Amino acid sequence: MTYEKIIDKTPFGGDYSEIFYLDDKGNSTDSDKATHCIIGECKNDSTLLRETFGRCNQQVIAGK
Repeated sequence: MTYEKIIDKTPFGGDYSEIFYLDDKGNSTDSDKATHCIIGECKNDSTLLRETFGRCNQQVIAGK
């Protein structure tokens, strides 16, 4: 899945969130292959309240 919509209240006061999954080159990809994501918090009328950029599916090595 390259896109996910979660209908639930968000931390910034939205009514739902949208998550877009991207690879290292910024191309849309499946969530299990993604290295980056963009999370948008939106109101019911589609107004974007906040956008958060993050990393995902990356291995964390202790001490590095």
